[in-house]
Amino acid sequence: MLKFLKALFGYGAQPAKEGPVAVKLPDFESWLTSIQEPLKTNVSQQVSSSKARISQITAEVKEKTNALLSAKLMNPNIPDRAKDFMTGNREEYTKRVIQYLNGIIIPDDASQLAPFLDKHSKDATEFTKGILRPFQILQEFFANETKEITAMLADIEREIDAVRQAHAQANTGDYELLKNEAEIIIARQKQLAGLRQEQAELEKHRDDAEKSIQALNAEEERLLKDPERLEALKKTSDVREKVKTHEQKIREVFRNFEPALRKFYRMATRNVRLVERYLNDPVATLIEDLHLEILEAVDDIRRLIKFDRLQLGDKKEYVLDALAFLNRQNLGNWLREYGQLAKAEKDAYNEVENCNATKTLVRVQKLREETLRNAQLTGQRLAQARKDAEKINLDQMKAKLEANIKTVTGKDVSIIL
Repeated sequence: MLKFLKALFGYGAQPAKEGPVAVKLPDFESWLTSIQEPLKTNVSQQVSSSKARISQITAEVKEKTNALLSAKLMNPNIPDRAKDFMTGNREEYTKRVIQYLNGIIIPDDASQLAPFLDKHSKDATEFTKGILRPFQILQEFFANETKEITAMLADIEREIDAVRQAHAQANTGDYELLKNEAEIIIARQKQLAGLRQEQAELEKHRDDAEKSIQALNAEEERLLKDPERLEALKKTSDVREKVKTHEQKIREVFRNFEPALRKFYRMATRNVRLVERYLNDPVATLIEDLHLEILEAVDDIRRLIKFDRLQLGDKKEYVLDALAFLNRQNLGNWLREYGQLAKAEKDAYNEVENCNATKTLVRVQKLREETLRNAQLTGQRLAQARKDAEKINLDQMKAKLEANIKTVTGKDVSIIL
């Protein structure tokens, strides 16, 4: 607005403060509408009133400017140069006043008020700069006339300020932002309620899983002690011991035989791969050596020993003992006995696997693994739900909304979540 007009004709009383208002968040939009609608109506009424008043004042100002143009000097005996100087400034002053008045066209459409008010502010600033010097000069010649015109211009500015204030109070964009902000808080409330409900459900699932795991552990312990299963396991263990004893017998033979076999391996021209396998694992190789091809190497070693080609030294006696055992009959008997023991061991394992307690135990252990996995996933989701809930600060959002309400409406409002 025109600062020099305000300095001469001060106006604009401050509105009285209202007391705080408590508004429930679900009712906020309807409350805001109730605040905004009268303001919208007020804008329309203010525009209508101000336009009529400005039109009346404009007509009066134009009459005053016409009168100013034809006004006679109180002292006609001033130099011609001074008269010319006065005349030029009077014409400049009246021209600028008329141009300024003709540019004040307040739109009826509320959506066009903002552009008009912005443009008027710029026009008023330019008008003030352009008219100040002619106004000051005319004060020496026509002080009363120019002050009357200035007072009328101040009245016009008061009317435009009234429109500006009414428009600012009913600013649709700001009110929409408040509505959107409230809607976001409502959405966050629902999200937080959902997260809390989810937390409660997840905590229940976690507790149920822990109870299930405890029950499954107890059932596992009971099944592990089942008499039928324990008996079957004992039978399996006994047979396994017999198998180990039987395997140990052949290992001892080949341990005694190893010095000769190792030296023969470096000299052999046939069955080299087979000899190497016997050196690495005699039991497994013998089981797979169905035709007892190792006996060919045994015969070759006997001949080499006979001619003292292997030079066994003090190990010769152990090797000869091993050679005495390494024949088709003894190895065949060992393999038959091993086959019987292996079958007995397999039958014993099958007995363990097929007993009711073992079958139930397998199901219990599998169910426990699944329950543990689910409990772990539940724990992870619960931690994430808690983290997401912590990010939602409704009190902070509420305080921000209340501050924005104060800025837009000028009212102290307490939002009830």
